[in-house]
Amino acid sequence: MYTQAALHERPDGNGRAQRRKTNGSAAGQPATAVPAAKAAKAAKETTVAAAATTVAAATTVAPAAPAKPVAELPVPAEVADDPLLTAGQGHEHPLLAPPRPAPRRPGLIPTDIADTIGPVLGKAVADIKAHEDGSRRGGDIEDVHKMRVATRRVRAYLKAARPALDRTATDRLRGDVAELAGTLGVIRDNDVMIHRLHIEAGLLGDPDTGALEHLIARLEAERVAGRDQLVSELDDPSYTALLGELEEAAAQPPVADPWADLHELAADEWWTLERARRKLHRRFGKNPPNDELHELRIYGKRARYAAELLHDKGSVSTFLEALAALQEVLGDHQDACVLEDRLRQLVDESADPRAGIAAGRVIQGCHERRLAARAAYPAAWKKAEAAGRKAFES
Repeated sequence: MYTQAALHERPDGNGRAQRRKTNGSAAGQPATAVPAAKAAKAAKETTVAAAATTVAAATTVAPAAPAKPVAELPVPAEVADDPLLTAGQGHEHPLLAPPRPAPRRPGLIPTDIADTIGPVLGKAVADIKAHEDGSRRGGDIEDVHKMRVATRRVRAYLKAARPALDRTATDRLRGDVAELAGTLGVIRDNDVMIHRLHIEAGLLGDPDTGALEHLIARLEAERVAGRDQLVSELDDPSYTALLGELEEAAAQPPVADPWADLHELAADEWWTLERARRKLHRRFGKNPPNDELHELRIYGKRARYAAELLHDKGSVSTFLEALAALQEVLGDHQDACVLEDRLRQLVDESADPRAGIAAGRVIQGCHERRLAARAAYPAAWKKAEAAGRKAFES
């Protein structure tokens, strides 16, 4: 990584950077020894200077007037606005100055990364703020859903562009957003399960409906606790600081490698997804475990968000549509798995035979939805694979 000093070194005729000279010699070269004659002369001058100081001390001399400050020369605007030309000012040591994002200099430094990541981050941050109030109140479950999606997009976009960004700043932002996303995720999971159980309760009829309502009440209590936790986090000053940092990153993305190729980054995420799927079925065959299918869905999300960063979609548009369909199938599978596991846990905790019977009927529905999703999965993957190869192999 280039230091600020290295950026300011002037290249020689061969294109190599010339080091600044120190004490009359080039940096990195030892200083030559001072000849003996010069040393003797220096000693004599020191003795004379000491004598003159003694005489001056015996004479009262009026204090010299303070020197007039030299007027500062005006700094051109194009220089003042250039981080490369002003780097290190205000610091005791220019090499210790904090890292600066690559400046936007059209024609000299590519701006594709900054011009792409900035707007999508800005939109995601705007969505977080737009659905904050609704998530606090809990009137519409879509507010929590959309706020959670926005946090997920922030993390996914930063991860997809991470090779081109300042990794320290990127990882810190992703970590801070992850905590908020986790709290929203707890509420969202309960929202989905409660909504589904209300539908099932209406279909079952008494006495199963009443028994199921007791389980729903347990989930409602957990959702209230989750929302209390969310409000506490949103009221914390760290949340306001996080929004400020995200808005700053959107206004001036922390680009470290402006020459990075977004198409290559998106292709890397696609190949990661493809390798994960191949490894999954090589290990488990045609019927992989539920958790492994959920992991594959996460890889699909990352590939999708990375492809969304491309300005010129072209054949990528078909890829995005195919990935969205794959995520829908795997998402239905995951929702059924989560609800089934949670119902089994609630029945064990309640020790109510009636609740067990009602939950058993709902679990049967979950099992059927899982089978339907697994049946749709091969065709959905085949379309995504064909679109991915077309988009990134050419």
